Amino acid sequence: MQGDLRINLDFQEQESFYSDEDEEEEGIKNYQIGRFHPVFIGEVFHGRYVVIQKLGYGNFSTVWLAKDFKTNTFVALKIQRSAPQSQEAALDEIEILQTIQRKSRNINIVKLLNVFVHKGIFGNHYVLIFEILGQNLLELIRNCDNDGLNLEQCKSIIKQILIALDFLHRECGIIHTDLKPENILLCLTTEQIKDIVEKGQIKQRQYYSEQLNKYSKLSKSDKKKEKRKRQKEKKKLQSIKYKLQQIDSNKRIFQIKIADFGNACWVNHRMSEVIQTQKYRAPEVILGQYYGTSADIWSLACIAFELVTGDSLFDTEFEDYDTHLKQIQEILGPFPIEFTSVGKCCRSYFKHDGELRNVKVKHYCSLQQLLVKKQEISINEISDGKF
Repeated sequence: MQGDLRINLDFQEQESFYSDEDEEEEGIKNYQIGRFHPVFIGEVFHGRYVVIQKLGYGNFSTVWLAKDFKTNTFVALKIQRSAPQSQEAALDEIEILQTIQRKSRNINIVKLLNVFVHKGIFGNHYVLIFEILGQNLLELIRNCDNDGLNLEQCKSIIKQILIALDFLHRECGIIHTDLKPENILLCLTTEQIKDIVEKGQIKQRQYYSEQLNKYSKLSKSDKKKEKRKRQKEKKKLQSIKYKLQQIDSNKRIFQIKIADFGNACWVNHRMSEVIQTQKYRAPEVILGQYYGTSADIWSLACIAFELVTGDSLFDTEFEDYDTHLKQIQEILGPFPIEFTSVGKCCRSYFKHDGELRNVKVKHYCSLQQLLVKKQEISINEISDGKF
């Protein structure tokens, strides 16, 4: 019992120093049996992957930049939680990714490079190794001051996504189910990867090993000073990353890849009835109807609008589906009555005559009119297919 307590206490001290725990971090409470594995800079996985820096985290995993000394390349390590349900979800994701990998022809989808199980102090964790990619489309849009990208860039990105979705849907029989700007990443050049590693580490790579010994000897006040120092360095790191992401948005044509298949499912085997982040959610999903590959296409259409304008096409409060359906009708017009009478939730939102039950549509504004209003795109440009 004492040994277990010692491990946890030691980890809490080291975690507070190395992770700079704050509101943007996953928190120490998520490091326990069944949850995350405590990763340290310089840790070696599978005898070949050396951890360089943390890239981020989600509900079910943490993601780390690492150097693969077998191939002398940089990769991303996605380390899943160790709980049984997380392991089951990881197996589903691995099966889908391996299917894509077997059929892939250098398509715009993230590459799964390796999979293994890591035995940690809090359980067994599936580790997925991916190629390293850059910022996501949401960050790109924000870097453009939320004004949207130019039309050539938008058309190039949308075309790449459509090609990838056609491959997923027709050749793999897979629905992504969570297509959104955060899950579409920019490809990095070799030079950019070097910049992230060389400039993005501040001094950490040079002194992490000696700091481990130094930190154990510090007093409580000195540890607080060290933590404040680390927080300053973290802000500097974020500033450097931001500068690396700055690009001439009027000239560059971006290469993208679709990522995060943790919620993906098979066309003939749905994992969940409710899919997609709400503002990218298709109306058939909201009504509880049977959904298919068209759900991904709906999400892509929402993303396309966001790329052009910098604004979300639909933006409602969490689970406010009445307003969401009203906003859809304001743009597309009334749904056919055959559509509003199908689905296990249809009667919650629609009357028998097809009218919305709880809200009223007071005005209509077509997508074309919305684009003219937001981006000052002329009707002629839209009609001539320039958009």
